[in-house]
Amino acid sequence: MKTGYSILFISLAFATLQINASINRNIPDKEGMTLKGVVYCGDEPVEGAQVSDGINVTLTDANGWYYLPSMKECGHVFVCNPKGYKYIFHAKYPDFYKSIDSGKPSVVEQNDFELERDDATEHTILLLADIQMCGRNKDIKQYEDHAVEDINNCISTARSNGQDTYVITLGDQSYNTYWDSFNIGIPEIHQSMNLLNPDAIFNCMGNHDNNAKITGDWEASVNYRDQWGPTYYSFNIGDVHYVVLDNIEFTNADCNNSYDCNITTQIIKWLRKDLANVNKDTPLVICMHAPLFARPQCTKPNVPDAIKYRYDYGSTFYNSVKGFRDVRIFTGHAHTNYTASKGNITEYNVGAVGGNLWWTGYFVDGNSVCSDGSPGGYRILETSGKDLKTYYKSIGFDKDYQFRCYDLNKCHITAARFAPSYKNPADIDNWLANGYGFDGSEYNDDGTPKIPNRILINVFSYDPSWKVEVIEDGESLAVSRISGYDPFSMISDGCQRFEKTGHNNSGNPTMNSHLFLTTAKHATSPLTIKVTDAYGNVHTQIMERPRQFSISEYTSDKELSSVISMETDGIEYKPEYYDLTGMRITNPGKGLYIMRKGSITSKILIK
Repeated sequence: MKTGYSILFISLAFATLQINASINRNIPDKEGMTLKGVVYCGDEPVEGAQVSDGINVTLTDANGWYYLPSMKECGHVFVCNPKGYKYIFHAKYPDFYKSIDSGKPSVVEQNDFELERDDATEHTILLLADIQMCGRNKDIKQYEDHAVEDINNCISTARSNGQDTYVITLGDQSYNTYWDSFNIGIPEIHQSMNLLNPDAIFNCMGNHDNNAKITGDWEASVNYRDQWGPTYYSFNIGDVHYVVLDNIEFTNADCNNSYDCNITTQIIKWLRKDLANVNKDTPLVICMHAPLFARPQCTKPNVPDAIKYRYDYGSTFYNSVKGFRDVRIFTGHAHTNYTASKGNITEYNVGAVGGNLWWTGYFVDGNSVCSDGSPGGYRILETSGKDLKTYYKSIGFDKDYQFRCYDLNKCHITAARFAPSYKNPADIDNWLANGYGFDGSEYNDDGTPKIPNRILINVFSYDPSWKVEVIEDGESLAVSRISGYDPFSMISDGCQRFEKTGHNNSGNPTMNSHLFLTTAKHATSPLTIKVTDAYGNVHTQIMERPRQFSISEYTSDKELSSVISMETDGIEYKPEYYDLTGMRITNPGKGLYIMRKGSITSKILIK
């Protein structure tokens, strides 16, 4: 006697056979074609799906069939889902590729791909650069305690708004130098990535994802390919065409971790074949590890230098995408933030999830800082049809936290202040004398500044379409964009290395041009700092001065607090009131104000 469950199982199995019956899998061979298959969705073939073996590119016909004359040298065949479809996802990873037998190039293989319908026009992407965990500096704990929660909170927010949410890594998920030292390589990092909760994770390869014991670019990528498949591929979500590229040529001739930042001829040829099937009005989002453009600089204040390619492949890459209306590049590798535009291309170099290799968070828990002073973080890309918006998200801070500001009256960096236990303070003097600033060249022996009342503002992901304003007593101050160094990165990293490791190995700040300098009229007046981004969002901080300078001063709770208390000198001062634009108010009525009494500045609500 058949049970109800048995009948149900047989019915479902029969239904499945009926659905698949209309998909013709009996694909005949073709002369010279060694790969074939069908791309389907439910009981329907998918026409126009792009299939590639990494060399050749073809489109499926009305039957959903494809053929490729493949030598199988890349070891995979993969499908690019057309608009209106998405991949099947297994364990948070897209099922977009199949392994093929490189040892049997003349044997015909059939590999089929299943897709699902997806008509969504909006989605969110989180772009994570340089996670680079290896088991040192308490990096796994930092990742799990801080990064995972922050990333998953952003995913939950996007999902609550009804959007599918994806993660794309930008290379260096692992750190090959230490694979054997701590037994943490790509398989272990794969497990750590599973703590994230997006709809799917797409991966990009970096230089530290290669096997440092193997010579040759293709050969050294074996560990990565075993876990995550092709090192370059494309896919579509909504109205956006995404391309993931491997732009690291890992030579490693003497097993010394040597590589070139380059897009090989093979990959460039594949890219052009891929893009030949994409409408030029389609937004392109291209993800790769090494930057395309050099870090922007201002040799003179307010005079940005011309944007240049960082590596030799730049012009070749540009010629591959020059016909497209809107090309966005997301890269990592540099552990810094910058935005650079040239022609139809805008590149966002994304600060590292782990800051500067997790060092600053190792010294002070939760204080993740990149070498340009940006907090450790990641990029968020929000799409609506062909409209793309993006911003940098600092780990531990809310999305509106887009800059830090420093009262340079207080930023004199000395061994006594920031590395008091270090036995050779002259080493720190010599380190500062390399030209980073904030030393005796800018400050007197008593710590007072040679040029008083200057304010430095670090706008992490600034680009020239943004606006930076500083208001004191209701009047706008002149603001200059400059190239320079971030003082907070210096005390969070370099000084801490002297203090806690006995040396400074790779704790140097990075010169950047997302810094802004202004000079206030007074030493204690509150300043209203307003940064307007490319989309018209205004990010505002009330800088209450004097602003002390220490690591604890810039923790997230203090930065996001509306009240910063300071010690009083025991004298009773008459209160002064300012509105939130910094305008002095003689007779305040009901509302929110900044009140200053001597050296104490706070926000108050008058009812």
